[in-house]
Amino acid sequence: MRWDQIDLELAIWRIPLTKNKESQTVPLTSSAVELLKRRYDARKGPWVLPGRGGESHLVEPKRPWYKLLDDAGIEDLRLHDLRRTLASYMAMDNQSLQIIGKALGHKSVASTQIYSRLMNDPVRKAMESAQEQIRLLGKF
Repeated sequence: MRWDQIDLELAIWRIPLTKNKESQTVPLTSSAVELLKRRYDARKGPWVLPGRGGESHLVEPKRPWYKLLDDAGIEDLRLHDLRRTLASYMAMDNQSLQIIGKALGHKSVASTQIYSRLMNDPVRKAMESAQEQIRLLGKF
């Protein structure tokens, strides 16, 4: 992530080339923008997360990640789990698979399909509501 790829006013990150060999525009949440603004004021180069010496970017933050887990008393959590957690909560919030896939940068809905199993609660609620309406109409 480079500073010239981020538009803090529009709250977007333009990734020029993803692992899918395509560009992607990622919307940034308000908390991400707030954090990036604080980092921007202290920047020392083109990278949002500079590596040692600032010449290149951070590749894999193993040491800080493990320290964070240790400080929080968390075992067996990978960075990629955070991505899955975001998608899971989006599914539980009844967001469409298309929206979840867009947030994750998936090319096809098939890649996002695993999260559909978490969407049963909204379906159940809709069924309960319809059942209640039927019950009221028939006064059962």
